[in-house]
Amino acid sequence: MRILILGGTRFLGRHLASLALARGHALTLLHRGQSGPALFPEARHLLADRNGSMDLLAQGEWDVAIDTSAYVPRHVRSVAAVLKGRVGHYQLVSSISAYASLDTPGTAEDAPLATPADPTAEAITGETYGGLKALCEAEALQAFGRGACCIVRPGLLVGPFDPTGRWTWWVQRLLRGGDVLAPGTPEAPVQFIDARDAAAWMLDQAERGSTGAFNLTGPTQPLTMGGFLDTARATLQPGARLHWVEEAFVLGAGVAPWSDLPVWLPRASQPLHQVDIGRALATGLHCRPLAQTLRDTAAWAAEPAAAPPPAASAGPARPAVGLAPDSEAALLAAWAAGQPAQP
Repeated sequence: MRILILGGTRFLGRHLASLALARGHALTLLHRGQSGPALFPEARHLLADRNGSMDLLAQGEWDVAIDTSAYVPRHVRSVAAVLKGRVGHYQLVSSISAYASLDTPGTAEDAPLATPADPTAEAITGETYGGLKALCEAEALQAFGRGACCIVRPGLLVGPFDPTGRWTWWVQRLLRGGDVLAPGTPEAPVQFIDARDAAAWMLDQAERGSTGAFNLTGPTQPLTMGGFLDTARATLQPGARLHWVEEAFVLGAGVAPWSDLPVWLPRASQPLHQVDIGRALATGLHCRPLAQTLRDTAAWAAEPAAAPPPAASAGPARPAVGLAPDSEAALLAAWAAGQPAQP
């Protein structure tokens, strides 16, 4: 197949590109040349910024275009203006954040989508991100038609080359060992997917010409925060000691879920970790063992070049992640002593 990836050198796109080449596809990558510019010399590289001209796409035809880097509807419109009629299948990476609400478990693909307060806004923040992704979906469907469009809504993507540091923080924290603050309760649900598994499923769908919307996260069997951290401890540092600290204490101390303690969400937000992935499973989604993702992420994070490149991402600004060691130690000491939480 002739495949065009819009992106392709950073995280999910990088895994897609590597797999597409391994499967023998003819690959074109459109990217800014700022993240891994020397990657994939066997592919054709087109250097362009999504906020500028897409004229480099005006020549050529592709069986499928996989768009990993559209964050505002203008990104989709500009690509569609030059690609329409010259690409057989368009696959858009959206997000589960595109849903209007994730307040109840089991959100499926037919749930209502978010509507941004200002559809012309292009500042990508935690408040605008989901609504803008929903508008990107609408633009894709209008431009390419439902018969040639696949909407992929990933949850938390993890594993090697992750530029966010969120899931990787837990890997590095368990490797340090010692007394580890485990927030909330072990029974809390969690969902995430190794970006390599997401890429394999996406490429499978591109090869089949699948259409429609799909939630894409994992694992294939329900997982809890306790199961995640127990497996991480056993895999990375069996001598580490997990100390489960009540949600109210953690929140009362001013600890921010998802950023200070990545992956973890308080009880009210846990449906975000319980979306329905039945459609993806029915179309062949497989997730590698958690221990493998943990080991591979640890090995990658230990490499000197593992830190994200200095070039700014086209996506939303990312806050720093993870508790500082002294803050974690202070919280654990206060919890053990029965002292009130101190913000």
